Amino acid sequence: MTRIKFCGMRRPEDVKCALDLGVNAVGFVREQSSPRFIDDQALSDLIALQPVGPFVTTVSVFGVWRGGVATFGTVIQASEFEAEAFGAIWALRDTGDADLPDWPTAPSAILLDAHVEGQWGGTGRTVDWEWAFSIVSEAWPVPVILAGGLTPDNVAEAIRIVRPYAVDVSSGIEESPGVKDHGKMKAFVEAVRAADEGR
Repeated sequence: MTRIKFCGMRRPEDVKCALDLGVNAVGFVREQSSPRFIDDQALSDLIALQPVGPFVTTVSVFGVWRGGVATFGTVIQASEFEAEAFGAIWALRDTGDADLPDWPTAPSAILLDAHVEGQWGGTGRTVDWEWAFSIVSEAWPVPVILAGGLTPDNVAEAIRIVRPYAVDVSSGIEESPGVKDHGKMKAFVEAVRAADEGR
């Protein structure tokens, strides 16, 4: 079964919708340059209003991880690491290179996202799915999470081609950055489940 992560969460009602839909992980963007950035106080307030619970993974998403405490983040996700983060998700942007980087510590998972100069993610750009499939093959047995431009309309085809461990969506289920569309959230989950049934 393909796992699902909803990222860029900023509102308790969106987290509740994600939990009601049975997603496996919710991501909170801790990178200040992102329009979906959520600071410590806002995140604390959100979690107080809508606890995530023990059976859904919370992910703190950074462009560059510099160490310290990732509040409410049980897993660190970043594109660049200046400090150790064991069990982290390493984000790999699509530059067309099929070789994996020589990471200093083994990732718990690899997230594939589009490469847009000056942006860490959440751009709505789609990765090359053939490239992504080559990374899935190269990385095995490390799980690969497919992100980048996924929507309810294309996620089933992406799963068919790439065969990722999980899919990650942010802009594809939004009304605007950080404001989720609950209809799109439901449609995304339904599309993933339908794709799994067809495999």
